[in-house]
Order: sequence, then structure tokens, then C-alpha cells
Amino acid sequence: MIDIGPPPLVLARPAIIRPAPVEFIHPSFRQMHAGLEPDQAIAFMPGFRKPVAAPVDLAFQAITTHTNEAQTVTFTAVGIGAAAADRYVFILVPYYNGSTIQPVISSATIGGVAATIHASIVVASTTRGGCALISALVPTGATATIVLNFSASGAGFYRPRIGVYRVAGLQSTSTVDLLTYSNIGSNIPRTFTVNVAKDGLVIFGCFVYGNSIARTMSVMTPDFSVSPVGSVQYLGSGATTAASGTQSCTITGGTTAQWAVIMASFR
Repeated sequence: MIDIGPPPLVLARPAIIRPAPVEFIHPSFRQMHAGLEPDQAIAFMPGFRKPVAAPVDLAFQAITTHTNEAQTVTFTAVGIGAAAADRYVFILVPYYNGSTIQPVISSATIGGVAATIHASIVVASTTRGGCALISALVPTGATATIVLNFSASGAGFYRPRIGVYRVAGLQSTSTVDLLTYSNIGSNIPRTFTVNVAKDGLVIFGCFVYGNSIARTMSVMTPDFSVSPVGSVQYLGSGATTAASGTQSCTITGGTTAQWAVIMASFR
């Protein structure tokens, strides 16, 4: 008998699997996608699916009455919704001006963060008032101090109110479409329309002066409708947009009107 001894000891090692070089996946892959980094080139590989961005989350918080009438107006302990790393606060600012000065919002802060002024307009050729839309990325806190600075001082009577929206999942603060309307006319009802993006949002804000403070909104659902002083009405609304296309908002009521309207869409 021949003694061949015990079998040799075999040490088990974990398998190491490395991705194949991209040129092995397709002979001309490197040539087709020259200049791309490996983590970028992977997006072109067979079977890759680009992650789908979540729809924008939009929640109206409240309409808050002005605390004072001056060139700088401060709102304290304003509810801005649940904190999140991507939380933006959008604010509609309709206001009335009883002086001969027609101020716009020149700057603003939200929770100490300098706000972007998407639009700030006044009624054309009158001394009535206007409307603004501002926003800022404010990740922390459930409340914030809002400071509005008007571009000029006068007799006061700005009477601003702030309609606050919490927004998350926004891809850009640049508008998809922006409509500003400043006019005097009796064409009522009046419809305003902007282009919108899929899974985005649209915000509508309106100052109107005329012979009615009971105007109604249709197509979009009003978040607020208030009258700070005789003959003046503020209206506002926000909505998410499930598909690309257009979004309209119609204001009905009264027979005379002086308008300052902002309608903006984002994605």
C-alpha cells in the first residue's frame, strides 16, 4: 500500500468580483462616451435606470396680518412647517399703500436668510398697492421671523399680509413660467394662465382694488381671501402640478378692478 498522506490544506477565500472594464461591455463603449468619468459612464450601461425625482411637496401654512405699518415690517414666530434639509419657504405678500408712494419689496429675510424676490409689482398708474412673491431655503426650525423692507417710505398704510407655503422636493428656484399683471380695467371675470412642469407647483397671488371685496377664485382653490381695508381684496393660492401643460386661475366679481397679480410655476 502506498501512503499518499492527507490532502493539501485549501484555504477558502471570499470571491472578489470587480466590474469589467467598460470596453468589455461594448467594443466601442469608450469611444462613444469619451470624456465621461466612470460614475457618469455607468448611466449609459445596459439596464441602467435613472432615478426618478419625487414630486414637489407643497403645504399652505397660514395668512398672517401685518404687525405694523412702516417701511420695514417684521413678523415674528411665523409657522413655516416641518423642518427638512430641502425645505423652502415661499411667501406671497399682497399689500396696500394709501400714500402717493408706490413701493415694492426691495429686500426680505426669512428666518435670517436673505430671500429671493421672484417678483414685486404695483398697480399701474395709481397709488393703491401691490404684490410680491419671495422665497428662501430654511432647513431648520418650525417658526421664523419674516422681515420685509419696502423700497420707499411715505404715509405708511402698507397693510401687508403674508401667505406662507412650505415647499420640499424642489429642483430649482428658477421659475418655469412667471406672469406679472399690473393694469386697470373692467374685464371681469379675468383669467390668468402660466405654463407648468410635471410634478412641480404653481403659486398665484393677487391684490385687487375696486367695487367689490367679495371676488371669488375658480380653477384653483383659494388658500386665502381677505380684505384689509375698504375696496381692497387679497387672494392667494398654491397647487402642485401632476402633468406638464398649463394652469389657469380665474377671478370673478365686481365690475371695476385695479390689479397687481403674480403667478409663477416651479419644478
